[in-house]
Amino acid sequence: MKHDRFARRPRFARALHAKLVDAWSGALLGASNDVSSDVRVMSDDGLVRATEALARLQRNVQVLQARCAAELAARSRTGDESDVAKRHGFATAERLLVQATGGRYADAARLVSIGEATSARQSFTGEVLPARHPHLAAAFESGSVSIDAADLIRRFLDRVADRADRADLDDAEVLLVERAPLVGVDGTQRLIRQLEAHLDPDGVKPREDELRSARSLKIWQDASGMVNLRGAFDPANGAPIKLAIETLVGAELHAARDARRGFGADASSGVAEDGGLVGDRAIAEGGGLAGDRAVAEDRTIAQMNADALADIARLSLSSTDAPAALRGVTVIARVDADALVSARGHATIDGIEHPVSIDTARELAMSAGIAPLYLGDGSERVQLGRSRRLFSAAQKAVLVARDGGCAWPGCERPPSHTQAHHIRWWTRDRGPTDLENGILLCSHHHHRVHDDGWVITIRDGRSWFIPPVPLAPDQVARPGNPAPDHRAGEPRATRRRARRATARAMARDEASAPTR
Repeated sequence: MKHDRFARRPRFARALHAKLVDAWSGALLGASNDVSSDVRVMSDDGLVRATEALARLQRNVQVLQARCAAELAARSRTGDESDVAKRHGFATAERLLVQATGGRYADAARLVSIGEATSARQSFTGEVLPARHPHLAAAFESGSVSIDAADLIRRFLDRVADRADRADLDDAEVLLVERAPLVGVDGTQRLIRQLEAHLDPDGVKPREDELRSARSLKIWQDASGMVNLRGAFDPANGAPIKLAIETLVGAELHAARDARRGFGADASSGVAEDGGLVGDRAIAEGGGLAGDRAVAEDRTIAQMNADALADIARLSLSSTDAPAALRGVTVIARVDADALVSARGHATIDGIEHPVSIDTARELAMSAGIAPLYLGDGSERVQLGRSRRLFSAAQKAVLVARDGGCAWPGCERPPSHTQAHHIRWWTRDRGPTDLENGILLCSHHHHRVHDDGWVITIRDGRSWFIPPVPLAPDQVARPGNPAPDHRAGEPRATRRRARRATARAMARDEASAPTR
């Protein structure tokens, strides 16, 4: 009986069913039970073939849905009692489709539009006419173009039809249906943008003006204290923002990649194929940091994007070339003097509703373009720390000559994206604003030093970073970044002393480590 019902199905339905059954059964390595069990016992190649067969089936079903949707829409526009949608209690065919599919109205409208654009038409005299977009209709019918790509192409062709030459439009349609299966929906969208500018050059400026008028940026602080940004930028305004952030993040990703162990490295020997040093031997030699997890990049791309934007803002606030309005402003952090001394309490930042910790206030106080305003009893103004405790421009120039930029091992942030920080803290340790007590750090690694508990020392004109016990129980010092010309001009004897000192420290740590 089942076989009879299967035989009565349309020929195309039998073909679709047979292809899926063949792909599914061919993928099984055992007997078929249920879907979940079948999937688990499929071979790798068989699972891929089954997935591809299901995708083909889905595209073929979408073709049938579009055809039915177009016909349903045609029968629901009669304006009389024969209106199918109204006879079933719906205002439009799209509403009926939403109920039938359980989907969204936009998806139902897309089915109708695609079905109408790719179905054969009928003239007033009853003559059968080809589809409005015949090349798209053929590609959609064959299943080579998905419904998402077909909808993009259909909307583009309808949009420029009145302004483009018919032959050029036909060539564009052929190109799009050929390329869509290869480049996907996103690639098709990019190709459409270029084609639209080519076919309708007079429309580029109006579209650009429309995008520019829609630009916006909203900034607000939510209940948790996070400062949120939501924006949309036209191409001209968005390009420099995108380029600046991507360049900064790209440089850090390259630095993180280069810090990983080189291909073909021998961990036991500590030497890579190119002769470079890896692992603990690199640390002992005072050179590379390949494979050192303690200083490895630990941020997500989204976090790196956020840090890059914050760095750009800090640079703008401290730059002498910034717009005049920015040169006269600074971020003010307010903290009670007793709270600062005791490290108990909180601070506030002007313009930000959420309180911040004393540690954060101290970190802000060390950043260029940010001023701490200390308040004593009665909130009278007691001390303006920025004018008394920040390193001078001349001191920072000397630190640049020593550190090159951010001194954190492996960081490539340039001097313009760093601030001079006190190694022994100004308030907690009563550290002086002397060159021997200064170091250049970018904002992100300044936070890591404070939050994780790193210890920084200066030996032989070189910075060294000692990790906290939770990150590295051996606490072997990691060499900070030297300036580009520092290593070349460093006396060879000094480099040897540094390597021997680090090797001795590692040996002591290993000897004193408890037996596991």
